[in-house]
Amino acid sequence: MESPPKRPWIVTVISWLFMAYALFSLIPKGFVILSPEAYQMTLELNATMAGGGLIDVPFSFQLAHAFIGVPVTLISGIFMLKGRLWALGLLLLWMAGALVLTLLVAGLSMSLYGRLIGGGLVTVLLTRSHPWSYFSSRP
Repeated sequence: MESPPKRPWIVTVISWLFMAYALFSLIPKGFVILSPEAYQMTLELNATMAGGGLIDVPFSFQLAHAFIGVPVTLISGIFMLKGRLWALGLLLLWMAGALVLTLLVAGLSMSLYGRLIGGGLVTVLLTRSHPWSYFSSRP
């Protein structure tokens, strides 16, 4: 019986980066919720950036999306370390949704381009043959 492939280092690195990002992003997000001044500043910044957006996405929806992203990326990172294909799919789907939301809110902006490059790089690195065989060989 053939043993399953060993976890590629790139899966380990990307998983830990997403888990760390999820945990550390709670600090500024919590600050926005707990501080009325920070909330107002963030609301004003959002209004300034929304000028190039395609549609008006309510700030409350954007904030909810940001908070939902924390457990999504954390769970994806944890289960990608265990080789779960559904976790990879969840992460890629979440990144695609974040791209669409960024396009709707900020239009063709540096924020969109940065997410597009980062998301594209993560997608390419995690769907190459060695990482893909790692994910597809696990139950």
